[in-house]
Amino acid sequence: MTLKQHGINLDISHLRAVLFFALARIPMPRTWRKVFIGLAGVNLTGKKYFIARDVQFDSMHPGNITIHNDAHIASGVRLLTHRLDTNNPDREDIHFIEGHITIGEHAFIGSGAIITGEVTIGRSAIIGAGSVVTRSVPEYEIWAGNPAKLIKKRA
Repeated sequence: MTLKQHGINLDISHLRAVLFFALARIPMPRTWRKVFIGLAGVNLTGKKYFIARDVQFDSMHPGNITIHNDAHIASGVRLLTHRLDTNNPDREDIHFIEGHITIGEHAFIGSGAIITGEVTIGRSAIIGAGSVVTRSVPEYEIWAGNPAKLIKKRA
């Protein structure tokens, strides 16, 4: 459902996501935070997570984010499911490509990392602090940098 007010389209699902993500940023037990993040539309599988209070989720497409059991997402991480379409032939208009982000079981995302586009973080993978991830990361690997690249495989 869309509301049109003052020439602006307001999508109800977007407003709902913004509201629940704002509530999830209030200091509270992390078990409650999980409830608000789920109500915003993020797909949470399993029962155990660590999601820091100031993680920023894409409020336009929260349903395109899946977080599996026992994933750890540190402070200041941004999960953006859309990115600019640089191959758009219409140079006068801006178009975005919608993607999906999946964070595997036991994965760790370091503080300040940015994950954008069509990305899967594999099981037990580690993303270094401040990294920019635009490609999928295989399981049991450590990636870091801007753009993120393989540092080493986990033993």
